[in-house]
Amino acid sequence: MTNKPPPSSQSDAHKTCDRATRFRVSDFLRKDGVDIASPDDGLSMDDTLLHGNFLHAELRPGLFLHLSDVTEERPFTATSVLPGGLSCIFFLDGMVDLTIGDRGFHFAGPQTRAVTGTTIMSTRSERFQRSSRRRQHLSHLVVSASPEWLDLDGLTNFQDASHGTRLLNNHLGEHQWVLTPRALEVVRQILQPSPFVPQLHNLFLEGRAVEIVAESLAASMRTEPEIDQSTILTRQDRIKLQRAVDLISENMDASLSVDRIAREAGVSASGLQRLFRLSAGQSVFDYVRGQRLERAHALLKANEVTIPQASTIAGYSNPANFATAFRKRFGITPREVAARRAISQSDA
Repeated sequence: MTNKPPPSSQSDAHKTCDRATRFRVSDFLRKDGVDIASPDDGLSMDDTLLHGNFLHAELRPGLFLHLSDVTEERPFTATSVLPGGLSCIFFLDGMVDLTIGDRGFHFAGPQTRAVTGTTIMSTRSERFQRSSRRRQHLSHLVVSASPEWLDLDGLTNFQDASHGTRLLNNHLGEHQWVLTPRALEVVRQILQPSPFVPQLHNLFLEGRAVEIVAESLAASMRTEPEIDQSTILTRQDRIKLQRAVDLISENMDASLSVDRIAREAGVSASGLQRLFRLSAGQSVFDYVRGQRLERAHALLKANEVTIPQASTIAGYSNPANFATAFRKRFGITPREVAARRAISQSDA
């Protein structure tokens, strides 16, 4: 990319709060030290990289929250610098590759029947790179705490400080853990719209972010129950699953049978159903229907289709069934999306 715009004039170190529904290439490049690359040679500064619910905030000095429940419109790689500290990472949907320093990490929506979290400790600043390989829906949460915040607030209540010392000194140490029901509920509460008024929203987020850090530290300091190996996807499983996902993504308007998807992915039909059950917690049909609903939602919100057209895109011949499925997935009806779109256009 060229013609990078000047960095933002905001210099307040603790005034870090980005809340948006749409991020263009230029929005990313306004941030100090951020570079964007994409296999799309025609990508311009005004092109949208992602849209949806996106938030990056410093809840208190040294405690950060980053969440995305977005549609990434195209593959891209963002490069920046990651400050030292503890990162608690949770992926509910989508796939992203990270490189921190000289170490690579791969994150994806649940690859086991249980949702997992990943805790990574970086004892110093490192080069950070994140890459998305295709258009996708991405839902993830990252809670980060600086070493100073951990020293002052995060570890004072642990009886055995030696465990915390070893954790904090392990540069790029990684710990994956199975979320407890409470931790999973906290993650989902953060990702969902807050029921509180705006004045209490940051306090709501801060309390849950602190709980996430505590859960992550506790999980890193104890022996986790072994995960049933039969529920873990192997590297070959992930390759076959990615082939199937890519085929579905590239043929959203086509009638795809499970047999065809399985054949092109190099797995049996029953094996394909198993992969989707393990990775997405749903059948192949339910996954395809969900992806078509996501596409219909994005197009309807962007005013590119009518409600009947969106219903057809989602694979529904009955408008009432489409409205029911749409509301169940997004918490809003197609007519309400269209109404909000009309209001925003009139305001503009």
